[in-house]
Amino acid sequence: MKENQRMAKNTERFDLSDRLIHFFRSIDLNSPNAPNVPESFGFGNVTENTKWSALFMLRCAIRQRRLWATWAYRNNVRTIYGPNPAVCFTEMPLAAFLEAGTSRASRVEAMSQFALVFPKHTLFNKGANPVIYGLDDRNAYSPSGKGGEKRILNADLLPVREQYRYVTYNPTAERPIDWTHEREWRWPYRGDLSAIEKELEESGILSSSTDMPGLELYDSDMQDMGVIVRTEEQAKWVTHDILSLVDRGLLSKEHYRFILCSSNLPQDGKLRDPAEVEASIRNAIIDLGPYFQIDDNESADLNKTFSEMVQAVKNTVPEMEVRERGGAWLWILDNTHKLTRSLLDAGRIRVSSDRRYLVNLEEFDDIEDLRQREILIKRLSENVTTEFDIASDYFSVLDSDDPNEVPFYCGVKLNNRIFYNNSWD
Repeated sequence: MKENQRMAKNTERFDLSDRLIHFFRSIDLNSPNAPNVPESFGFGNVTENTKWSALFMLRCAIRQRRLWATWAYRNNVRTIYGPNPAVCFTEMPLAAFLEAGTSRASRVEAMSQFALVFPKHTLFNKGANPVIYGLDDRNAYSPSGKGGEKRILNADLLPVREQYRYVTYNPTAERPIDWTHEREWRWPYRGDLSAIEKELEESGILSSSTDMPGLELYDSDMQDMGVIVRTEEQAKWVTHDILSLVDRGLLSKEHYRFILCSSNLPQDGKLRDPAEVEASIRNAIIDLGPYFQIDDNESADLNKTFSEMVQAVKNTVPEMEVRERGGAWLWILDNTHKLTRSLLDAGRIRVSSDRRYLVNLEEFDDIEDLRQREILIKRLSENVTTEFDIASDYFSVLDSDDPNEVPFYCGVKLNNRIFYNNSWD
């Protein structure tokens, strides 16, 4: 038997996993445990309070295609040693992770079941490694890191390049320190931090989340990822986020393989069996293929019905004096709906840089007044909702036919969770 075959057989145990999990925690900006956060997460990610949910952070990561590398502050002290911030993962098997996520969240600890799942070999090839628990020298000096200062060990104890992996371990202390149950891995950010440190020194905050150091998720080798959420409704929101990236050509259809709803998984211990884990994942797979394989006849019928509806609405509003000009579109919220997929397949939908699915209405091109077109599209939206059971509204831009320009107007409210990623849970 070949060595890799022997290893594969040896890892088929309930206490081992070939995946790594990055879980998200809720953030209280007033807490001494809060990381450095950016001023802006980009349009569609709404923060209106100082407490951000784990679900909000998960959707931000998916939408922005990156995981932040941080120092993991506890009481304003770095828990990650060395000069490199890192992204943390756990090697806990799925059953153990779900159990820990539930129990620790109930105790208001820094953990949740909202997570991204990665093949272990993918992250290893990216530079991730298991952490090192403790040092051989039991009395080695460890910098306190008070006030957020760097914590760099003597290189004789551990090479500086490897210090991001170090985790304090002392099970015999008066207050035992033992995090081995987390089975942690870390990926270090090796990029230049000088610009980031300068911006933080000058303004105390990073202007955009794109300035945050992190692990990019859009590379071609970052495939077969998974997502863990609690409910099917949350899974629908995440599917929307993933599809919007694929439709814009920012991700391949192979990047995300499954979404798991923890509420739908067995709760009787069956997930401790590796075969049951794989069966549960297979049952939770989201196949993006059908969204790109529209039946030609069905698509033609939907497009025909929609065109007739547009034409009928056009005849309901008399001409108005031209007061404002600009572009106006029907904004469809659900990108998984058959109507959306059919209109997209027919070339009638443009996905804007802000992930809006905007239907081109050439039938209205001869109507010059912007407000009149908005009135028509509002009526069209009502008919579309009634006929197809799909949420929609208008979107318009003053003095431009480019939907990415400003100022713009729209009718969709911030509580529409499929489009807006809100910080509150």
